[in-house]
Amino acid sequence: MAVGKVMHTHAETEKVLKEVYGPSAVLRDAGLKGKVDPADVFVYRDGKGKLVKTTLGKTRTQQAHMQLNVVKAARAFAAAGVNFSGSSKTDKVNKDLWWMGYGGKMGVRQGVKPSDAINDIFKQGDKYGMECATGTMVVLYKGILDTIGPKDFDRAFAKTRLFRWDIKDDDFKKAEKTGKLPGFWPGDHTYFKNPDFDPANSAFQGENVIYLGDGMFFGHGLGIVSEKGVIESLNNLRKPGATNSARRDDFELRLDGGKIAMLDLDPD
Repeated sequence: MAVGKVMHTHAETEKVLKEVYGPSAVLRDAGLKGKVDPADVFVYRDGKGKLVKTTLGKTRTQQAHMQLNVVKAARAFAAAGVNFSGSSKTDKVNKDLWWMGYGGKMGVRQGVKPSDAINDIFKQGDKYGMECATGTMVVLYKGILDTIGPKDFDRAFAKTRLFRWDIKDDDFKKAEKTGKLPGFWPGDHTYFKNPDFDPANSAFQGENVIYLGDGMFFGHGLGIVSEKGVIESLNNLRKPGATNSARRDDFELRLDGGKIAMLDLDPD
């Protein structure tokens, strides 16, 4: 395995596939022994209940790998101790690796490897403070890094800058799929709206989250919680007399595993 890439077991991959294809989905090692690959046997029931036996295939293999890396990145971010910032006054970065601009904009300093800068957020989280949109972008970039490895990440994302959803690298934009997407994969990003938010807590007019599977979400500022937990937390931050409950939007963002794999010039 190339240095810096994260691989996954058949059990981990099967669990993600069950979320998308149903609880009857089964993944059997039939290709390279002990490695999840396109030649593995995949069995599931289609929308009509018909049993389908096929190979995992290249597309599903790449997508499951991408999704799992985002899930692992989200859990690592949750454990890293990154501070939640509700205003530009509390935004912060490790200035040895990142510069910080107006409103929380951040970028990798000249001479610093982007892979080192991203990984530092997960190693020294207490040196960072950001709101949930930028935090979600960090998770997605970490998922990409762990998929293609540091060498190719540094090449593809040489001028990494982050600022909510306002700044996206060209390769990120090419890989992102947005809207109401087919299925709902662990590793997908979605959003919870809070229409009656309290202006005093404007940072919680909504919450960007990553779906982790098993009905659980990670949102920076809330932690790892259920859908009910996200809604209850946002409802507690509404203005006095509010009647509109927070709710999950139908917007989703998913990174195309095949397009991310194209950035991997050093495959296993």
